[in-house]
Amino acid sequence: MRKSIFKTTSSIQTERLGERLARKFLGKKVFLFGDLGVGKTTFLRGLARGLGIPSKIKSPTFVGEHIHEIPKKGNLIHLDLYRAESLEIEKIERLRELFSGSETVVTEWSERLPKKLLPKKRVELRFRELKSGKRRISLRELG
Repeated sequence: MRKSIFKTTSSIQTERLGERLARKFLGKKVFLFGDLGVGKTTFLRGLARGLGIPSKIKSPTFVGEHIHEIPKKGNLIHLDLYRAESLEIEKIERLRELFSGSETVVTEWSERLPKKLLPKKRVELRFRELKSGKRRISLRELG
């Protein structure tokens, strides 16, 4: 297990961090944890840009899933579980399929996932707002 800590002072820095780390996440299952407004989608916007995705990234809060083509490298599957009070069997099966596949998958609101659904091999990013207004982002690679 590897762990890194990053601090950002603005949304621009948070987005740039995502862009800088993007290639490291290609083909991985990435889980974002943190309260509303701490920079998860902002980070993901930078990550998408770092993977060469030209489309504007918006959180799929109401649809649950967006698919973005990574030029010549598959897809980025962007999941948002904010509205997932409970998961129906169809959704659980879809998540299992995505988490065991070869696509790059980034999940916002990962704290809403039952732990048994999390793959052993994964990347976790935990976002926290500090009293100073800065963001603390801890990255942990498991498996």
